[in-house]
Amino acid sequence: MNRVSVLLITFMMLAVAYGITGASGENTAGMHIEGPSIAATNTTITYRVMISGIFDVYRCVMLMAGENLSGASPLNQVEKVSYNGVFRFDITTPNSTQRIYLDFKAYGTINSTGKTKIFHRRIYVDIKKAYTIVATVKNPTNYTIYNVTVNFYIDGRYVGNSTIEKIGANSTAKATYNWVPDVADGEHTLTVKLVGNGVVFENNEKSYSRTIYVGNPPNYDWVGYLGIGVLIALAALFPFVLLGRRKGRGVKKPKWKS
Repeated sequence: MNRVSVLLITFMMLAVAYGITGASGENTAGMHIEGPSIAATNTTITYRVMISGIFDVYRCVMLMAGENLSGASPLNQVEKVSYNGVFRFDITTPNSTQRIYLDFKAYGTINSTGKTKIFHRRIYVDIKKAYTIVATVKNPTNYTIYNVTVNFYIDGRYVGNSTIEKIGANSTAKATYNWVPDVADGEHTLTVKLVGNGVVFENNEKSYSRTIYVGNPPNYDWVGYLGIGVLIALAALFPFVLLGRRKGRGVKKPKWKS
């Protein structure tokens, strides 16, 4: 093999490694997309598309696809023009849980030559039902407490927080957090923790844990109930419940609170 052939093969390998294509080539190199891979039903999510490379004008089109796009938008192809290679697309997710696909195709054009480079990438987003977690916080003091933060954890992993602006003396207030499940179906541990002095949960502690079930529960007795200071407000009938004890292990009747 002569030296010219070796150089040609080396160049071809570099072209593959770095996504180099001709003026009318199509590739994913040079296209960066920021946005969620999991989202709740019927909510608005945002994606930023960034194109590298120096061009006089950039153009990007986006099209959404899925099994049932009822409630989603935009349903038609959206086209945007940019002079810095940065695009923003706001998408309303469908009403039903499913996997949707977002197809992005961008074009970078050099006016002096008329040549255009094409970038193409398709991503998927898992649309899930969001569940509302409500934590009841108690202020046992004789003065008002402000800006109480409640942190929420799933299996020890921080997932979000909610802040209560104020809790009156000797009273309670509720912190609410909408969680989009990003875990596998099955049993998980929900933990809530308080940040701030003077407040506790209704168990008089600064933290509280509860076993929860994501997905369709198996065939054993379960009881959805209000725990001490923590309520899981069901967004659907079965998909997300607090577990009671298993059948045959002495299930206690829950104490419902108003």
